Amino acid sequence: MPTTRIRPDPTIPDHEVLRRIGGGAYGEVWLARGVTGALRAVKILWREDFDDERTFEREFEGILKYEPLSRDHPGLVNVLHVGRCEEPKSFYYYVMELGDDVTTGGDINPIEYEARTLRTDVQRAGGKPLDTGFCIEVGQLLAEGLHHLHEHGLAHRDVKPSNVIFVNGKAKLADIGLVAARGQRTFVGTEGFVPPEGPGSARADVYSLGKVLYEVATGKDRLDFPELPDSIPSGTDRKQWLALNQIICEVCEPHVSRRSISSAGELAKALELLRQGKRRRRRRPVAGMLTALILGGGLAWGGWQAAHQGPWAETLGLVPPAPPAAAPLKAFIKVTSNPDGADVIEIVDEISGAGELIGRTPTEVLDSYVGEEISLRILRDGYQPYEVTVKVPASAAEEPLVVSAPLKVYSPPAADEPWNDQLGEDYRPLDGAHESVRPVGEAAWLTYLAATERPAKVGQIIEIEDGGRKDKVVATSKAEAAAYCEWLVETGVEQGYLTGDHEALPRFVDDFPKNKLNGAAKKDGWKPFRVLVRRIPYGRIMVESHPPGAEFYLDGVSQGSGSGPLLIEQVQPGKIELMASLEGYKSETRRIDLKPSETLDLTFDLEPNMSVVITEPWENSLGMQMVPVGDGWMASIWETRRADFREYAEAMGERMPSPADWPFEADANGDELHPVVSVSRDEAEAFCRWLTDKEQDEDRLTRSLEYRLPTDAEWTQLAGSDELPDFSPAKRDRLKPKVFFWGRGWPPPAGAGNLGEVPGFADGFAATAPVGSFAANQAGLYDICGNAQEWVSDPYSRLNPDNGVLRGGGWRSSRDENLYIGSRNPQPPDATDPTYGFRVVLAKKPAEVEEEDPEEENTPEEQEDGPDPD
Repeated sequence: MPTTRIRPDPTIPDHEVLRRIGGGAYGEVWLARGVTGALRAVKILWREDFDDERTFEREFEGILKYEPLSRDHPGLVNVLHVGRCEEPKSFYYYVMELGDDVTTGGDINPIEYEARTLRTDVQRAGGKPLDTGFCIEVGQLLAEGLHHLHEHGLAHRDVKPSNVIFVNGKAKLADIGLVAARGQRTFVGTEGFVPPEGPGSARADVYSLGKVLYEVATGKDRLDFPELPDSIPSGTDRKQWLALNQIICEVCEPHVSRRSISSAGELAKALELLRQGKRRRRRRPVAGMLTALILGGGLAWGGWQAAHQGPWAETLGLVPPAPPAAAPLKAFIKVTSNPDGADVIEIVDEISGAGELIGRTPTEVLDSYVGEEISLRILRDGYQPYEVTVKVPASAAEEPLVVSAPLKVYSPPAADEPWNDQLGEDYRPLDGAHESVRPVGEAAWLTYLAATERPAKVGQIIEIEDGGRKDKVVATSKAEAAAYCEWLVETGVEQGYLTGDHEALPRFVDDFPKNKLNGAAKKDGWKPFRVLVRRIPYGRIMVESHPPGAEFYLDGVSQGSGSGPLLIEQVQPGKIELMASLEGYKSETRRIDLKPSETLDLTFDLEPNMSVVITEPWENSLGMQMVPVGDGWMASIWETRRADFREYAEAMGERMPSPADWPFEADANGDELHPVVSVSRDEAEAFCRWLTDKEQDEDRLTRSLEYRLPTDAEWTQLAGSDELPDFSPAKRDRLKPKVFFWGRGWPPPAGAGNLGEVPGFADGFAATAPVGSFAANQAGLYDICGNAQEWVSDPYSRLNPDNGVLRGGGWRSSRDENLYIGSRNPQPPDATDPTYGFRVVLAKKPAEVEEEDPEEENTPEEQEDGPDPD
């Protein structure tokens, strides 16, 4: 039987405690009024509720760390004061802002007050899902709050709907009495919200928030996951709801290694992109939870296939239930390094990189489990840190898995300390830099000549007296000495003795016996030299544009843009080129000689011109009419015409489809306005590159824009349709609905487009027609159906990229299966045919992403599109 504790009402300095409004195993919440009359919530945590003093103190330390952080983020409940009391019974407390009332909002009646939480919102909804947009907004705010918490080394450990309160209508994470340093594994939390691997980590908080989103988005209990709700939103909200559920499924995947979203920052970004209606790129696929539910009619074929492969297939009864998981099998690992004596750190939090020391190489045999994923960092003074993640194989249950770390030297010069370079040369500290103790000697010079295959005649070895001893050194020209210094830095970086922020400069010796030089060396002024190694004295440039918003390029590399001044840091001193580029304005370029450690303030006053503004209709240099379609891209209203392609062919000396390739007699009055056909995808992409370069050189395009072919998904959007997200064109082709561009009827109605010979239909053209001969669709685009089949940029299959894709049917398309909106024609990228043409889009270039190490293991779970079993 639980013990009922008799306690006095708590006394809180400067507050009148009114009544108890909540409580649980880890404390009580009281309503109080401060000296200013403001109502506050006060959390009380009693010492006697904790098993030991250490745990009580640890929780107190957690709230002390949290208190200043709470006021730095809108997703966290503000803690206004923390204190503790020892008599008559020990407790600590913290004073918080008070949440809204469940019925009256900010109008608080202390006698009837009940806090509005996410749990009360769910209860008031009566088992129905909450508004999808509201769920996404709340989820993003809470994820951002968790990310802020995790960045400062804390975890919440009990994320659930009742711990999300509303203040002025905005959701905030509350009940931070359980906040503690990440990695503390005391079991806390609430059943169903705690992940299989246990609580206490940043990843566990994200899992819990995923279960919170499941409850609010479906109206079901988190223990029901992953069951389907009774109904989902319809209309325009349906796609957004499906995408939200896909995110939830990725977050709440039971297997840690298969979660493609495991940090709060990743979750916040995914929800932000969803809220903005943007597409999200994922490293590994997780099938959607409800990819194709058809309301009122059960599951259509496409939905059945998506669910058949998804994590809810078991719930739907489409596949037999999985057998219960077996107990983990114990395994063993041993960590070594070359050289020995390195510390081995197990990384316990991927966001902060925090870890714990588990041994020194070679380690003892360490315990593990088969299938466990272990991240290690191996550290040794003078060597680069080495990080490795291993998945423990079944063989490690019999013999220890050996994890080896080949350590690389990392020994850059340290301030005010002597240093040796990779050649073994000695350096002394000098005014914040390091200078070689002696001039460059014979051995170092010969190493340089051999490595660079330079001829011996570029330098002369002479004997000098330096510091009371005779030494053989090299005398050479200024240019060759500079080349030696560049080589020294390059090889020093490669071997771990220097970093990319170092430079080496020659310092010539004037006092030496010049009579030892031969005639040519003496005439050219050759001298011995020492080497000065120092940190590059980077400069800084503060730039802004009038009007604001220009993108700035330093030596052709984008530095970003902004509505105000932009600071460009770590600029290499010397001659540089800085360009400002803004849609609708003439680009401006300045050439600058930046001095070491110099800071410049520059303003660019831009002049308007006829360049593109991607949000407004525009006519390009070829007379193509471009119209905005999506966020950051626009499309030509016509298929690319023969006149357009002819300019490219004549400028670049490429082939122009000959009359033999042209499927009709030349028409002097309009043949150039027909779509160009008999064009391969490779040729279409070359045309796009040419047109991009041409119009950037003419200052019609900013450097951030490019012409290209539409993606398969973008082409579907041009057609005014919608398809399953994040599938390959091949899978979309298989799951396509039987819907035409004009509806569901057959044959096509009059004016449907320039099609093949269909009984009961005539278009008036024997082959292609001049672009724009038929009515435009709702987006103002012509010939989306018929005339020329149009290349898109995607491969047909992600598993076999040998085939490209053509969309839209052409002037010879006469079968119904080739004229569905979702039909695809897979063809090699170099294929040509009298029906193959293309349409261009103009779009912002994608942000550069760091490429993954090609040596990294690519497991089936990490591949974007695995086998598609039927």
